[in-house]
Amino acid sequence: MSMLFAAMIGWCGTRWPGWWWRLPRPPVPDPEPWWRDIFGGVIGAVGGAGAVVVFAPMLVDASLIETATTAFFGGVFLGSLGHSLMGAAKG
Repeated sequence: MSMLFAAMIGWCGTRWPGWWWRLPRPPVPDPEPWWRDIFGGVIGAVGGAGAVVVFAPMLVDASLIETATTAFFGGVFLGSLGHSLMGAAKG
C-alpha cells in the first residue's frame, strides 16, 4: 500500500518546476503526442516508489508527509531526467 501511495505522489511530481504557477500563462499545448505525458507520469511514479525504497532506512519512523515529500521529489528527479533525455534525443 505504501508503494502505491509513493507511486501516486511520484506521478504528481512529473511536471516540476513551475509549470502550474507561471505568469503569464503559457498557451495550452497540443495534446499530441499524448503518450509522452503518460510516459513521463509512469517514470515519475517509478521515481517516487524508487525514492521511498532507496531512502527506506531513513524513513523508518517517517510520517505520511515525510514519505510523500520523498516520493514527490523522487518523481520530480526521475521525471525531469526523462523529459530532458527525450528533449536531448529530439535534438
